[in-house]
Amino acid sequence: MIFNLTTKPRVTQRKSDLTQLRASGMIPAVIYGAEMESLSISLVKSEFTQCYKKSFGELAFYELELDGKKYHTLLKEKQTHPVTREFLHLDFMVIPAKAPIEIDVPIKFIGEPVGLKEGGILDVQVRSAKISCMADSIPEDLELDISGLKVGDTLHINALPKGNWEYKDHPEVALVVVHAKKAEAAPVAEPEAAPES
Repeated sequence: MIFNLTTKPRVTQRKSDLTQLRASGMIPAVIYGAEMESLSISLVKSEFTQCYKKSFGELAFYELELDGKKYHTLLKEKQTHPVTREFLHLDFMVIPAKAPIEIDVPIKFIGEPVGLKEGGILDVQVRSAKISCMADSIPEDLELDISGLKVGDTLHINALPKGNWEYKDHPEVALVVVHAKKAEAAPVAEPEAAPES
């Protein structure tokens, strides 16, 4: 998923400058990369927030335009207000197409396990996997078919699809398990009342 956003150069020296910038509906941010000086920018809060909500649970790239030049980036860090949860500052890392990168990619679970019809309970333990690959080979997600899982079955990292990437997590890390439903405790019988004499 790729989002295109236009940004503006930012010159903020005091804390009050940042407060005023945020009050005007902008978010302060930086663009940085291995072979460039970091760039201070600002972007429209409503536009970024809309993109961020759409990308929730998926891998998203941000194509940032600054003074006519485009930067292909990933959102690496975000600072949010502890109460309002509004974005206070964003860090975007430039991703060169042919550079190796380590990144967490969301796992998309496909199907409904047959074990659920047997009375089992689905327990998703891991929702993303760390991979290493060239930036232009990053998959948007990793699909895993869980429809064949029965009660007691588990799928591990080594069940994920293969591609132009290497998994960095241990192959036996459990991703999803179908547990047997716990037996309910038998109700305790109440003692019968003694007959009145």
